[in-house]
Amino acid sequence: MSLNRATVAKRYSKALFDLLSEKDQLESGYTELQELRRIFQDNPKLSTMLSDASLQVADREALLQPLLKQASPYIKNLIQMVYDYGRVENLVDIIDQFQVLYDDLHHTVYAQVTTAVELSDDQKSQIEAAYAKRVGAEKVILSSRVDPAVIGGVIVKAADTVLDGSLRTKINRLRQQLLA
Repeated sequence: MSLNRATVAKRYSKALFDLLSEKDQLESGYTELQELRRIFQDNPKLSTMLSDASLQVADREALLQPLLKQASPYIKNLIQMVYDYGRVENLVDIIDQFQVLYDDLHHTVYAQVTTAVELSDDQKSQIEAAYAKRVGAEKVILSSRVDPAVIGGVIVKAADTVLDGSLRTKINRLRQQLLA
């Protein structure tokens, strides 16, 4: 029976998360996994090459060595295990799922704010703080987008929550009330 990518990612990430937590290496492991994910994202063919059976084993292992050399013992074990089990293509999924567990532990929320004009750093910080308080998060990581159709105000979207304080929406609500 073949497990789907999400199931594989959840199992591996949970095991690694629990292990790093138990060994008091969660923070350093998290930092290391972020760097490892960046390597795979910057080199999109790397995971394909590491799982390509047409390449000689020695060639694949030569590609693997730099990753293992710079890794701490637990991350090295993860890399070696996903390689040995032919799951290198799942490595970024595993790290992404680890990120979810890490963010849950640290009450971190990712949100996108849409405004009519570019926000200053101070405005972003104020929105992050206000949104964190509203949703009970310790930290909000905000990405911003400019959409002139918003007219004014802000729209904040995070996971399945949308806070729409845009002038466009307020005008539309007023229009609906006037038509009723």
